[in-house]
Amino acid sequence: MVVLAVFAVRLVQLQVVDGPAMAAEGQANRMETTVRPAERGQIVTADGTVLADDVARYEIQANPKVINAKDAEGQLLGPGPAKLAQQLAPLVGIDPADLEKELSQSDLTWVALVKHATQDQWDQVNQVVQEYRQDGIDAGIYESKHYIRSYPAGTLAGNLVGYQYETEESEGVKQYTGLEDELTDKLTGKAGVTRTEVGGNQQPIPGGKVVSDPAEPGCDVTLTIDSTLQFEAQQLIQERVDATKARAGMVVGIDIPTGEVLFLADSSTPDPSHPTGETNSRALENIFEPGSTGKVVTMAMLLEEGFATPASQYTVPAQITLGGQTFVDSSGHQAYQLTLAGILAKSSNVGTVMAGQNVPDETRYEYLKRFGFGEPSGIELPEATGVVHKPGVLPKSDGEPYWDGRTRSNVLFGQGLTVNALQATEVFATLGNGGLRVQPHLVKGWTCGADGFQGAEPATSERVVSEQTASQVIAMMEGAVEAGTGRSAQVAGYRTAGKTGTSQMFEGANQIYVSSFAGVLPAEDPRIAVGVFVIDPKAEGYYGAVVAGPVFEQIAASAVDRLGVPPSTTTGTPPPQEW
Repeated sequence: MVVLAVFAVRLVQLQVVDGPAMAAEGQANRMETTVRPAERGQIVTADGTVLADDVARYEIQANPKVINAKDAEGQLLGPGPAKLAQQLAPLVGIDPADLEKELSQSDLTWVALVKHATQDQWDQVNQVVQEYRQDGIDAGIYESKHYIRSYPAGTLAGNLVGYQYETEESEGVKQYTGLEDELTDKLTGKAGVTRTEVGGNQQPIPGGKVVSDPAEPGCDVTLTIDSTLQFEAQQLIQERVDATKARAGMVVGIDIPTGEVLFLADSSTPDPSHPTGETNSRALENIFEPGSTGKVVTMAMLLEEGFATPASQYTVPAQITLGGQTFVDSSGHQAYQLTLAGILAKSSNVGTVMAGQNVPDETRYEYLKRFGFGEPSGIELPEATGVVHKPGVLPKSDGEPYWDGRTRSNVLFGQGLTVNALQATEVFATLGNGGLRVQPHLVKGWTCGADGFQGAEPATSERVVSEQTASQVIAMMEGAVEAGTGRSAQVAGYRTAGKTGTSQMFEGANQIYVSSFAGVLPAEDPRIAVGVFVIDPKAEGYYGAVVAGPVFEQIAASAVDRLGVPPSTTTGTPPPQEW
């Protein structure tokens, strides 16, 4: 009786006192945790073209221990390896005999049959599995869902989107470049977790406990890029690079009122599905001297500070010497009788130096910085910002200030400093926007879950010059297109304002040319700014009017048509160019 009493007390302790805790512990030991990856958000253009997307894939797995399990009489509990192999072999693409051999390894609890099965492939396999499950049979076939990154638009905006990759050092952790990298915090979702009660062979227990915390997909990002214009810009610049035997080319298009980048195209655009090591756009990473396109900054400075008017008169020789430094125009000529507008139209280095020679160095530097030279543009991608040295700063080895007698004049006509293609185009967008500089940006907004589309924060803006000054410079640039160096860029039906450029960039000790044209249209109410830049052309010359002007004309014409900008109904009255 004493022994029975001890057993009774112990039984009460196990069943009543400790029972719930022991049952919970046992169940916890039987719970298997599976992490369910979250779907990464899409990257789409403003008009809905998908540039980057997650595609579901499945690892189809088998548990040979379950497949070969037998009852007390030695009979298979399920279909067994031979029958399963015959049913599944055509679906998983494995020879039936080889598959049967894989499934017969009864000492294993996991074998991967297919690493990256499509949804359709898994659905076919799962149909076989469910037929057994309806009869209460565990066939021993399971799936593990994951995602692979897809780039269905190929090379379209491939210089911006970036790509996904893995390295041995990252130990399976996915890495990204381009917008995929810069926007990854928003694009990345929250992984889900499923905890399933399993038996000794790691098979799910029918009717067992299942606790699921579903995955939350990442946000979709909508870019400002227009897929039609981006595609055409990529084609046009590639054709021009091929025709001129150039090294590379870039085209930038900015919606003036909003700062939205409508296209940012490079030649030889990479395909994110087949990465080659390219990470970001040349339009952001290559820096070069702006050359004569930078003269518009000088013109704006002279007008804003009261040093000149568009009609100010100058007698411009073929060369001029200031402070022991001689400056020349691109070709020899008799003395010109030019106004300030005429100096811009003829793109005269000598005239520009003459007009700006009395402007203090600090003022010259201030206006270069105002227009964004040497400063990050704020775009959502890494960029090389270029260099604008301060006057009298950064001494050379002999102690002489960096802004020597030559550099202080060079900056007036776009030399002695470097920019990228976006910065160079942004100058024209600022002038076209009445002197108000709007931060250029690539992200239009986000779509996160059930919240719907949310627009990005409004772009910041700051006044650079007055509306009057900007209007005067636009009128001068319109004259440069109508009767100056920019005639090849005139867009039929639209008043066009712009400026040619022929500048230099250095690769080590080698100097190469950069041919460019940048401008806005329609001149009476600018809507779009476009910049075209061709690096190291070797055929058809190297002047911006010849090399870059035709590309500007074609892509700008397409842009105003795409944006629904009506043709000009008025005639421009550019200021006189001669006196």
